[in-house]
Amino acid sequence: MKTLILSHLYKRPDATPELLARLTSLLDMWLAHLRGPGKYRGDVILFNNLEGIERDGLLLRPMPDVPADSRRAHLQRILCYDLVPTSDYDVALQLDLDILAIDDVNPLFPRDEQLWAAPSDLLMLEWRHAWTLLPKWRRAMHKLTRWRMNELGASACVVASQTSVWERNFGSWAGLIRAHGDRPAPHFADQSFLNLLRLKGSVPMACWPRERIVHNNWDRRRDGATLLHFPGAGKQVMPQYRVV
Repeated sequence: MKTLILSHLYKRPDATPELLARLTSLLDMWLAHLRGPGKYRGDVILFNNLEGIERDGLLLRPMPDVPADSRRAHLQRILCYDLVPTSDYDVALQLDLDILAIDDVNPLFPRDEQLWAAPSDLLMLEWRHAWTLLPKWRRAMHKLTRWRMNELGASACVVASQTSVWERNFGSWAGLIRAHGDRPAPHFADQSFLNLLRLKGSVPMACWPRERIVHNNWDRRRDGATLLHFPGAGKQVMPQYRVV
C-alpha cells in the first residue's frame, strides 16, 4: 500500500514575519516527529504559498488563491482537495501542522472506504460544529426530539481516505462548502462542515479511538496516544512536548 501524508502551510496577506517564523517552527517539529516517533517513511506533501521552506523529505506543492479571512483560508484547503495527486497513492491522510506524532502513525491509514476523522471533544451539533449550518426548523426539531444531540463530533485535524473514493469523500465535504456560498463561514470553518457531512450521512464516516488523538490534557492522556494535537492557544506549549 502506497501512502501519502499531506498538510497545508500558507500565509495570508496580513501575515507578519513573526507569525511566519512560528509557522515554520511548527513545520520542523511536525516533520521531525512524523519521521521519528511516527515511524513514517512514505511521501509527505506540503501545500503552501511560501518561499524558502524546502526541507529534506518534503514535497512542496503550490496552494493557490488563499483568502485573507482565516476561516475562508481553512475552507480553501478542502476546496483544493482535487490538487492531491491521488492517482499516485492508495491512501492519503491530511494532518494539521499543530500535531506531534509520538507513536507509529501507519495504523491510522484506512483499510476501508470510509472517510476517517479524528474524534472531537465537542458534540456534533455543538454551535461551533454543525449547529449554525442547520436551518431554524431543523434546529427546532433537534431541540424538541433531542435526536442526535448527544453524539460526539469529528475533528478536521486528521482526516484520511482511500484514494479510490477520494472524490466521493473529500468531494462531498467540499460540495457542502460550495453550497454554502458567500454566507459567513462557521466558527470552525472546515471542521463545522465536516460535522454537517457526518450528520447528513452523505458518505460513510468513522472516527479513530479517542485515546489515539489527544486534543488537551496532554500529560494525563498521552498513554496509548499516537498524536498530540495542540489547537488554538495550545500551540504555545507544543515545544514542551517535542522529543526530537
